[in-house]
Amino acid sequence: MLVLCTAASAPAAAQPPSADYKLLFEDNFTGEKVNEKHWSFRIGSRTGANIESWNAKENVYQKDSGLHIVVKQEMVNDTLRNTGGGIISKHQFGYGYYECMSKPFMDGKGVHSSFWQAGGVGNNNRIFEIDGYEIDSKVAMGCNNLYVHIAPIGYKEVPWPCRANVPVTFLEDGWFLDAYEYTPSGVVFYDNGKIVAKAEWNELTAAQVVWLTALNGVGKVDADKLPGETIFKYFRYYAKPYPGVNLLPNGNFEYNMGRKVWTAPVAWTLDAGKNALSLETEDAGKGYFLQMGNPAQAGTIAISQKLEYILNDTYSLTAKVRMSTPDLKSKIKVSGTGGRDRIFKIPPSSDWSIIVVENIVVGSNTAIISVESESGAGAVLDIDDIRFFKPAGAVSNPRANSQTLFTGEPVWQIGQTDTLNFTGDNKFYFFDRNVGFGDSVTIALELLASKAANTVVLSRMPKQGKSGWSVQLLPGGGVAFNIGSVQNHKSIVAKNAFEVGKSFKLACSFEKGMAKIYINDQLVKTENSEGYDLKDKTAAGRLGDTGAGFEAVGEVMVKTESKEGLTKPTSFIGTIHQLKIYNRLLTN
Repeated sequence: MLVLCTAASAPAAAQPPSADYKLLFEDNFTGEKVNEKHWSFRIGSRTGANIESWNAKENVYQKDSGLHIVVKQEMVNDTLRNTGGGIISKHQFGYGYYECMSKPFMDGKGVHSSFWQAGGVGNNNRIFEIDGYEIDSKVAMGCNNLYVHIAPIGYKEVPWPCRANVPVTFLEDGWFLDAYEYTPSGVVFYDNGKIVAKAEWNELTAAQVVWLTALNGVGKVDADKLPGETIFKYFRYYAKPYPGVNLLPNGNFEYNMGRKVWTAPVAWTLDAGKNALSLETEDAGKGYFLQMGNPAQAGTIAISQKLEYILNDTYSLTAKVRMSTPDLKSKIKVSGTGGRDRIFKIPPSSDWSIIVVENIVVGSNTAIISVESESGAGAVLDIDDIRFFKPAGAVSNPRANSQTLFTGEPVWQIGQTDTLNFTGDNKFYFFDRNVGFGDSVTIALELLASKAANTVVLSRMPKQGKSGWSVQLLPGGGVAFNIGSVQNHKSIVAKNAFEVGKSFKLACSFEKGMAKIYINDQLVKTENSEGYDLKDKTAAGRLGDTGAGFEAVGEVMVKTESKEGLTKPTSFIGTIHQLKIYNRLLTN
């Protein structure tokens, strides 16, 4: 086990979950200055619902082998502001194990400390967000989140795959050891070396930057407790091999989801050829492909991606190409590997063909993948499914030819692989406002109640009005499907629906005023609920402990002054599995 040789009170670091992991990057924040070769500063305002924060470089310093972020109230441009700050990595990281040791400021309300990744070095790489933790001061509750920012046409945002809110236990002197493991099948969250949440998601690949921050001005601020500090002792990134798995984000060009390409496809950099890229679907076989060329303009067109902090190993590159113009000069190049550049000249072909570049030796933990085309006006290169991966022999990449789909049916799901366990400790999950919304909704899950109690297991219900829903378990073994708001709702009740300690299948549906409850696939209750609907979008949904006093403020979480719920339910104790919510009616 690694031991920190910094402040005496800092506890030991944890081991990665697998011996295959190799440490590729670390910063123990020694010295007197932030290493600006690796980090930039978070500066400027951060505003939103109940958020008014100003971030300054001057609030960040290094001392005693630690990164200190000062939170305080001060005059900024003749205005009294709540100020904080943070640092953002200048490097992008992909699949791997991310870990940091920190001491979040907890003395008074209003400070939001976080360890997370989102976006890239450029402005064209906001794919998703992983929050190792978000902690609001004075509240020992951490958010472990996966947000997806790439949304299809017609959706403002993709439903949150996982937004887990977990009670936090601090180590000696307020230290917190936090980590997350980003893998091809999802994200695993760790607190103090123990798994606390999992986000199941196997459709996104990204290389993004890491943020270590402390916002000041989130909700009510206890100014008399300021100034204060959030301290980070270290950040470490480990990687391990994933044979057959593509490491190149958006190599199939699905992330733009039909949008016009103004500068370059998501995750790619435009190196040459303004207004010469477009996404096409004809003859793509599945999804989109990239067309490089301009009917009215001759010249060079080039795009590239840089993969950093990948394992030194031997890789392969494959791609689908089509180039029907003989005089078009096109190539794919792999450079920056620490060895010789590998260049593949694309041959003319009126049909799609597969190109393969093998034995690419990476010795610098870096690879730059470039596509370049040079021709006269009217000539185009079509390219799709670019993959950069460690060969796996006869094992095929399960993601090789799949189209990335961000929504569909159900609109939101969780607990498909692992059972969600609730112990009554206030743990809960948020889900987005567009989940379980509309004229027709179905909520289906498997659950086991370990205790006979009044508990609201699942809810997307506002405090007032006549629009919303919740699923409630009753002490006598009944199930209530509540339609409306906390203050004004109608309860559709199925008696004797379950037994304590026994798993059962529950489905609740709503179709234009008609509510139904199914137990173990059998319809047990039908009731008209005219005058109520499910079209309120003011409240985010919650799963697990829906009675605790926490709510979303902008993109973060704060504790409310009073608890809200239906007839003061207790915390849910039990398990949930195979939860799926559909914005439509399911029929047998």
